[in-house]
Amino acid sequence: MQVRPRVLVLLVSLASGVAQSFGRFSYALLLPAINRDLLGSYAVAGLVATANVGAYLVGTLAVSSLSRRARPATLIKVGLGCSAVGLALLSRAGSAGGLAGGLVLTGLGGAFVWVPTPGLAGAVVRPSRRGAAIGVAGSGIGAGIVLASALASQLHAAGGDASWRTVYLVEAALALAVLVACLLALRPAPHRDDDATVRAGALRRVPGWLGLTAGYTAYGLAYSVYTSYLVTALEDDAGFGPGHAAAVYTLVGVGMVGGGVLLGPLSDRWGRGRTLIGGYLAMAGAILLVPLGIEPLASASALLFGLTMSGLPAVIAAHLSDFLTPREFAGAFGRCTLAFGLAQVAGPPLGGFLAEATAGFLLPFLLAGVAAAAGAGVSLDVLRARGTRPGPVRPAAGHRGGGPGGGGRSGAGAGRPRRAARRRH
Repeated sequence: MQVRPRVLVLLVSLASGVAQSFGRFSYALLLPAINRDLLGSYAVAGLVATANVGAYLVGTLAVSSLSRRARPATLIKVGLGCSAVGLALLSRAGSAGGLAGGLVLTGLGGAFVWVPTPGLAGAVVRPSRRGAAIGVAGSGIGAGIVLASALASQLHAAGGDASWRTVYLVEAALALAVLVACLLALRPAPHRDDDATVRAGALRRVPGWLGLTAGYTAYGLAYSVYTSYLVTALEDDAGFGPGHAAAVYTLVGVGMVGGGVLLGPLSDRWGRGRTLIGGYLAMAGAILLVPLGIEPLASASALLFGLTMSGLPAVIAAHLSDFLTPREFAGAFGRCTLAFGLAQVAGPPLGGFLAEATAGFLLPFLLAGVAAAAGAGVSLDVLRARGTRPGPVRPAAGHRGGGPGGGGRSGAGAGRPRRAARRRH
């Protein structure tokens, strides 16, 4: 039995929250406590973080390959299983190796959940609402960060640095609950192109794909440095207390809740390219506020960064979804994510090395700000491609557009908008 589009988008939003905010971003939130309680070195902490982002990269490769045979909903359920087990292992970790093992599983889970999610969410709504649906699907990440931040703050006040294990244990229980819900209810109707051949060159058929991929790469470097070291920079460089720094990090999650919901619909009306350029410039400005180390600029930075952190991937995904079917999307988004993943792998250790070498976090955040600004520059390629964006394509006979799995277009029509336009005229 298929589920309603709104219910499906809600389910994948919850899944994204578990896989990303719990499985990936909680480590940065808990890093000061983990470092004091277990690791004792930010350089080691940065290397441990690469286990997660490296596994995410491997998972992206796997999803790109499996998307030719497996439905997006199946990939999401597998990812949730990996995330739940990984979070449980993190709650029991007694060494850097134990942490790395848990983070490997949550990294794999993050890729298996997030890579197919935007394409699945965008396929169950009208083309004019695609950016909004993808934005909502990603908003669960922000909500999860808010929840994790509040949980970490309360438990740290009661149990001190060792409470990070309890945070991961509660997150594991929540992940299991979401997994059960998806196993029971995440059954979208088959898409009309599910049995069609998925070609490896789907990404290259998307206008502006090169600038889109390069921008996502810049995003990966910028966001991995910012999220890995925001709390630590505020505590060590700016003198914020643990509670204050955690509260600022919570604002990143608050911003993320609204980022996709804001930028996704904005890109539906304003255009993908313009929205990407504005978003990257806003991200650069937000990053460069952190080294100032004062309020209210630190809080403003977190809110603005959160908006762009969730909003930019939603716009990137919406641009791909404009031209691709759900199964094509998973493969193409996976390939687009490979370059992003490499930059993401490099970010934490590079930031940790620069912080150790300079005894501060100024250089890491300057690097992240420059990377975000570069994302705006390469996104001009997407802006120049705006004229090739397809409009709604009339569904084939017997197929109702806008329903689950339909998305209001066929794969062939989405990939060849100019030819369709010539036939109509």
